[in-house]
Amino acid sequence: MSNDIPPREKEEDVETILASGMTTPSRRGWKGIIAVDMDDVLCQTNATIVHMHNELFNTQPPLTLDDFKNYLYWMNRGWGSPEETVGMVAKLYQGGLYMRAPPVPGAKEALHQLKDLGYDLIIITARSETQRTGTEEWITKYLPDIFDEIHFTGAFQHLEPTKEEKEGHVARKAVVSHHKRSKAEIIHSTSSLFLIDDSSENAYDVSTSKYPHNLPTKVLLFGEYPWNAIVHDPTQKAELEAMTYLEKEQKGLLDESERLRQKKIKEGWLPPGVERVGNWEKVVQWVKKFDQSRDI
Repeated sequence: MSNDIPPREKEEDVETILASGMTTPSRRGWKGIIAVDMDDVLCQTNATIVHMHNELFNTQPPLTLDDFKNYLYWMNRGWGSPEETVGMVAKLYQGGLYMRAPPVPGAKEALHQLKDLGYDLIIITARSETQRTGTEEWITKYLPDIFDEIHFTGAFQHLEPTKEEKEGHVARKAVVSHHKRSKAEIIHSTSSLFLIDDSSENAYDVSTSKYPHNLPTKVLLFGEYPWNAIVHDPTQKAELEAMTYLEKEQKGLLDESERLRQKKIKEGWLPPGVERVGNWEKVVQWVKKFDQSRDI
């Protein structure tokens, strides 16, 4: 009896890719790749966290989305030290955070419009290996058959196809890496045209990255959220802005911190390569104008 295993038939629309190398979609006649973040771009993660936080921890006064002035939770009211915050977030996940977060309004319709315009869509998420199952289940339920790839930037050491369940596919392939990768690296390795992301930190990192990018816009900074109202230049960041909420509270610096924050919001600085888009309708409008300006 032979030990040879017959080669697996390869689906026409799937290509094997390596997380360490350059990757491109196999479909022909497309206009390119648009990369999309997951949390608070596709799903309403922080709004759900606010609701669950108040349920689980009974913060007084109750937490609101306006309290999320920084993407690092321990920089905001209602959390605690970084170590305490990690434990609190774990309880949120145990409480079913993944499936309780509804889609961002307009996301599904807009994504289909972008596909109809001729673009491939990929997800680049900072979620890790332990969060992968919940992520795929959510996409299967809410946004099936839209994405060509999902890139997890946490620790993983192999490449494997995503699962198929119910009526829809999660994505044609998932890409995971044995080392942590920045979103800028993935934008480069996938030759993505630009990233749609709600994080001002990611916007800065991608727009100032060393990776070559021929287009003037690298990031569409998504949403009118309190945590992305300011894009910080790390070289110009005040010492006060590096303190946790508890540190500022203990030192009586909360009012001074808010004054500095409002000053920077009014200045509205953005690094070259970043443009703001308030919602998915505005994303589609921006891409249509981008289409018209391209020399395809």
